Amino acid sequence: MIAIDTTFFAHSEAKNKKLTYSTSIFTADLLDAFVQLGAAGNFCLIVNFNHVDFFKERFPAYKIVAAKWWPVTLLYKLTRGKKTATKLIKKCGAFRKIAEKCGAKAIWFPYAMNETFVRTNLKTFATIHDIYRIHHGTQKEAAKFTEFINDKTTSLITISNYTKNDIINTTGCKKDIPVIPNSIVFDVSRQQKVPGLEQKKYILDLNAYVEKKNPMTLLKAFNLIKNKTDLNLVFCGGYKEDSIWNKMQEYIQVNQISSRIKLLFRVKDEERNWLLANAALFVTPSLFEGFGRTPVEAAICRIPVISTKETSLFEATQGLCNYVENATDEKELAELMLNIIENPQEEKQLEEIAKKLACIYKAENCAKLYILSFRSYI
Repeated sequence: MIAIDTTFFAHSEAKNKKLTYSTSIFTADLLDAFVQLGAAGNFCLIVNFNHVDFFKERFPAYKIVAAKWWPVTLLYKLTRGKKTATKLIKKCGAFRKIAEKCGAKAIWFPYAMNETFVRTNLKTFATIHDIYRIHHGTQKEAAKFTEFINDKTTSLITISNYTKNDIINTTGCKKDIPVIPNSIVFDVSRQQKVPGLEQKKYILDLNAYVEKKNPMTLLKAFNLIKNKTDLNLVFCGGYKEDSIWNKMQEYIQVNQISSRIKLLFRVKDEERNWLLANAALFVTPSLFEGFGRTPVEAAICRIPVISTKETSLFEATQGLCNYVENATDEKELAELMLNIIENPQEEKQLEEIAKKLACIYKAENCAKLYILSFRSYI
């Protein structure tokens, strides 16, 4: 049996019974796929003590092991859930003991970072989504992450060849690192219209409001073509940096384009599906992705997609979409957007792209690759 660390799932996700972070969605898709393959009995889930009810309801096929330490559970009880302090469970050594006593032969960390990873005596697998922290974190964070990556006791898995090569070139890692892409799973038929939007009358960007997602370049590009199209621009994200959010708001007000822009935050899954299914054009101006899920989702929905070629995006979209060469050049992006709006792609071409990507990122196919990597321990 293999233990799977799911303690990185956010408290808000467990409380609201809604997954909003890409790493949680990635893990949930694989857990569901293991069930479809009849393999759930080979795994147990180590979950935060205050997430047990959520995981039992969401993943009933799995054995659930609660990660707890009495000072933390007491604090949680005394503050009526206001203070969780669950990170201390990993820091104090309680998580390691729980993992080693749960009956598993190995442990898998689906989201392996400095703050999520714990060394145990079990055979260890760790999925690395990206090494953004090494490039842009503090010197201490970078050194700790590099040390973890080169730990001889841990087998690494990456979600893209970009991340694999980045690890090798940046850290000098000599390990054999298999690449297993993220699966793409969503039932786009479950939809709820977003008030104030018309079908096929908007350009869509589904990304967090953070600097590395580069929303300002798209905003500036739209401003350049706003008088040449009747399409509006819709941003939608589940996380935001106040500095970027405020910068976007200021730009919108200064350029008097508030009637043409919508900034949506943490919409329902059904609303997100509706946004994807009914966009006229999808644009991702991102500067950094370990994988790049949202443009693939849009392409599977047969929506024309514009992407940058930064990091893993060209790989994730299989080179099947439309691309800008300079990710921060709003003039180049504006020109490409207008060209696609005025010269729409044929439905047959969009359908072929959708079928190819849906097959590549089918959850069961990705789950089989993980099972193959774990085969000696299940």
